[in-house]
Amino acid sequence: MAKNFDSSALPGHCYAVLPGSGQLIEVRRGEKGYYPCAYSTSDREYNKVLANYFNAHEGISKAQAAAMLAGSMFGWNVPAADPACYDAEGIPIQPGEKKAPTRSPEYQYEQAKLIRQNYQPGTKVVLDEKMEDPYREMPAGLTGIVDSVDDLGQIHCHRENGSSLALIPGVDHFHQDMTQEPVIESSEEQEPDLEL
Repeated sequence: MAKNFDSSALPGHCYAVLPGSGQLIEVRRGEKGYYPCAYSTSDREYNKVLANYFNAHEGISKAQAAAMLAGSMFGWNVPAADPACYDAEGIPIQPGEKKAPTRSPEYQYEQAKLIRQNYQPGTKVVLDEKMEDPYREMPAGLTGIVDSVDDLGQIHCHRENGSSLALIPGVDHFHQDMTQEPVIESSEEQEPDLEL
């Protein structure tokens, strides 16, 4: 069976809803047709909820599920069987339209881990371009100090203007201030070293 994409991007199986009847089904990679699912109900919308829940539990994205359903119906060598042809919600991407690539939870976790290593609490960051914030002015050159990095890789910091708007790597334009002096916690009430 010839493929025009990397089939390892597809799971071994997934759950989906038949477009015509709304029945909850199971689809297996490389096989034409589908298998009825015992959990199917007479409610199409509830079946969609179940399919999304079962797939998410197994780490299967909506884009992968959409590609699997298309492969089972139209063949596994058609472009529609490639998860790269869908956005994060499993909706086909129109030709010429650019959308953010679908990222697995594992990928997002690893990215957040890398960002966390590079932007530790106390790191000084500077905006390279103006940010949109309905509550405060966020001009280029505005500085902030990193508080934390969340599991999505967003950098939370407090800024000199009081804004707490998170920075999103790859979307917002900013850089780390490498001239920053290390923060040294000192106390005037330190006890002198005792000599023995």
